Amino acid sequence: MNLKTAYEPYFKIGAAISRVNLHTKAHMELLTDQFNSFTCENDMKPMYYLDKDLNKADPDKYNLEPALTFENAIPYLEFAKEHGIAMRGHTLVWHNQTPKWFFCENYNEHFPLASRDTMLSRLENYIKGVLTFVQSNYPGVIYAWDVVNEIVDEGDFRKSLWTRTVGNDFFIKAFEYARRYVSDDVDLFYNDYETALDWKKDFIIANVLKPLIDQKLVDGMGMQSHLLMDHPDLDDYKKAIESYGALGLKIHITELDMHNANPSDESMHRLALRYRDFFKIYLDAVRSGKANITSVTFWNLRDEDSWLTGFRRETSYPLLFKGKCEAKEAYYAVLSAALSGDRADSADAASSEDPIAAYISDGIDRWAPDYPEADYELQGMPQNGPRMRIQRDNIWKDGEYTYEAAYGFVPNVFAYLHPDTDKRPCMLVVPGGGYCMCCSHEGELPAMEFYKRGMNVLVLSYTTDITMSVPLKRQPLEDISRAVRFIRKNADRYCIDPDNLYIMGFSAGGHVCGSLAVHFDDVKDIDPAYNEISNRPTGVILSYPVITTGEYTHKESVKALLGDDPTDEELEYFSLEKQVKGNTPPCFIWQTQEDGLVPVENSYLFAMALRRHNVPFAHYVFPRGPHGLTIANDTFFKGWSGGDYSMEQTMRAAFSVKEGKGVNVSEQRKKELIEQFFSGNEFQENGIDMSLKADVGLWSDLAWAWICGDKA
Repeated sequence: MNLKTAYEPYFKIGAAISRVNLHTKAHMELLTDQFNSFTCENDMKPMYYLDKDLNKADPDKYNLEPALTFENAIPYLEFAKEHGIAMRGHTLVWHNQTPKWFFCENYNEHFPLASRDTMLSRLENYIKGVLTFVQSNYPGVIYAWDVVNEIVDEGDFRKSLWTRTVGNDFFIKAFEYARRYVSDDVDLFYNDYETALDWKKDFIIANVLKPLIDQKLVDGMGMQSHLLMDHPDLDDYKKAIESYGALGLKIHITELDMHNANPSDESMHRLALRYRDFFKIYLDAVRSGKANITSVTFWNLRDEDSWLTGFRRETSYPLLFKGKCEAKEAYYAVLSAALSGDRADSADAASSEDPIAAYISDGIDRWAPDYPEADYELQGMPQNGPRMRIQRDNIWKDGEYTYEAAYGFVPNVFAYLHPDTDKRPCMLVVPGGGYCMCCSHEGELPAMEFYKRGMNVLVLSYTTDITMSVPLKRQPLEDISRAVRFIRKNADRYCIDPDNLYIMGFSAGGHVCGSLAVHFDDVKDIDPAYNEISNRPTGVILSYPVITTGEYTHKESVKALLGDDPTDEELEYFSLEKQVKGNTPPCFIWQTQEDGLVPVENSYLFAMALRRHNVPFAHYVFPRGPHGLTIANDTFFKGWSGGDYSMEQTMRAAFSVKEGKGVNVSEQRKKELIEQFFSGNEFQENGIDMSLKADVGLWSDLAWAWICGDKA
């Protein structure tokens, strides 16, 4: 017995696969052995169809009918055709993974946005082109398409380049075009996440599905189901399925996984029980006729393939299979939901010694794949070498961290480590954000730049206060001091040379780094054992740093740090140009003359103080460019901001304030935060001159030369 056989009377059972899976024979054998449907995880999203080179080379020719490429999609379609396995198409229209140039005149991201009429022509011809190619060359392979993906944000339509160019009705037009060109035997779906939340369910039904149903444009609702161990509530989820089912639509569970960062047997047993409960909901809905569920798709094949490890920035164990296609207890629990009928559930009887035994004794076959070892090797796809190791560690132990407005957050370091065991120089990256947040674009982007140069790199998420209601005082300084000591204590695990540990801060993160540079010998750790470990960095890189609390200060940073009424002593202590001493570590400082947020005088003040005390330093001031340019490389200018894990405390605080659980937060600040984080207006123009890459973009080369040189 396998999954596809057990669930054949009820619905298709599928999995999302990646390019790596596609080129690993054992993974595809697992797919065909257990599943009768699959979805391409990424390679059939809009950016992979739109031919950037052709469209940009001849924008007049392709202005209304964009050139398309199917190079990425064809291998998946060929596999489905050859093996007779059904396929879901994901996704035709999405605000994400659709390049900005597609929305601009002349397909040039530096030109104005195209008109509504132009974008409607592009949209129609794009959808027509994709559907025509697939149906002409692979008839019957794709049984359903996610036509539009994730257009609902907090209480309204998501603001995006689609709404800016076409308007809120762009999704209706997309379905019109899809219905016009799709084969009669292919279903059209709207797909979204968190669809069990009451407000979102009600909005989707009233404003998305019913208008489409009225025009006979939609066949089904796709419920992404990225579950947690405690969310959503089972009853709420069941009611949502029944609400969508009551519309007469088909229901697809499209992106099923369950984040769990604890691989212990006990935790995996709880994962199995929760999976069983969700599959009982699916089965009950089908058997009772309350919802016509026709497909359930797991989002990835094995734990190691899951997107959640990257998204959550911690290792996740969210699926039914792991490693060499081995079945976890959750696999047997899902099987038992379909096979047990009225009998006692095997999952309830599973023992901690052998959790699988109860299922086997209940008549479920043990899954023991015997794929040849060679089948686990990538075939026909270039290997990029061993994967980077990533890990996250809290720097404070239970009971040590007591900041009042943490909202469950604990300061942590997120590590990007080379796969070898060589002892490498280390860089600790400290993002800025006005002491209100740790901005993601000042974390992962610079971390990756110095990782590529051979360092093992960690990003510090330190204490901030987006509510500006509980002054931080010395807490960020204590965070970075503990982080440096923590990294050195764990030097073997991080494979770093403790004598070559640099810190690099941006904006307010520069103030955090600068504070440690001048006050390292003044910070005593709460744990006496850590005081035996040096917290003095080898060198310090300060990028457009906040330095002074005086005339040229950044007032918002000082307010978040010290509150509305700081003492003279506090202002003096944190005005770093006044605290430089002869033992301050060597420093590299850079800023732009045009910085309109943190005056360039900040870097000059610190450089002059270093010079007075004979501390080695390098100081670069570039003539052009705004504040916040971070690494100023291609990745930044293309709009990628890196992993958002550094924003954890900020988002925890924002949600707590929204729910009325903020600490000392004024009504005015509450309104400001709700507008900032929950207004749905997430699109912002980059507006940065890409030519800056040619000069400001050199700073990392200069910093690397400084690191490699003699700074003593």
